[in-house]
Amino acid sequence: MGDGQGAPSRRDAGRPRGAPVVAAILAAVRAELAESGFDKLSVDRVAHRAEVNKTSVYRRWPTKEALVAAAMDGLRSEFADSPDTGNLRDDLHALAEPIAEFLSRPEGAALARAAIGSGATSDIASLAARRMSEQATPVFAIAERARRRGEWNEDTDPQQVVFSLVGAIMHRVLLEHADPTGPWLDSLVDLLHRGAAVPR
Repeated sequence: MGDGQGAPSRRDAGRPRGAPVVAAILAAVRAELAESGFDKLSVDRVAHRAEVNKTSVYRRWPTKEALVAAAMDGLRSEFADSPDTGNLRDDLHALAEPIAEFLSRPEGAALARAAIGSGATSDIASLAARRMSEQATPVFAIAERARRRGEWNEDTDPQQVVFSLVGAIMHRVLLEHADPTGPWLDSLVDLLHRGAAVPR
């Protein structure tokens, strides 16, 4: 008879399966990307970190590229619609802050590198492009609210605002290796606000 204290059960041992296993695997992918990068990403290490069998990974995502794309796709909830703060400048800041905070984290920067790196596959790159386009959706809501308040410059394209925002933050993180939050983010938002607002 054993002492009842054998090896801990894996997350995918028996049931229930599903969402908890998926969440653990995708969290492990992001952590492994932050440590090793896309080129050295190991499904073995992902499975070990997530406390699942490799078959649980391969059953859902047959390739490393599909696994990274799923990790990226699972982040949509990180960027909720921007709240209505009552003025354009603060609305833009509320949109920018969670993006900057995510990309300032190792896993955020690692996913950005995987999306734009020279080794990025078409699946990962196209997903990143779609997610960036979808991130423009809150800006259209921000622009519409600003129009109703008489704040929005009609010569300004809302989509270009978010592309400029995300592009500047990614440049700050990936090329400058600097913090994209705090005073730097405030100054970026001020610049975008001056471009998007009705001239005074």
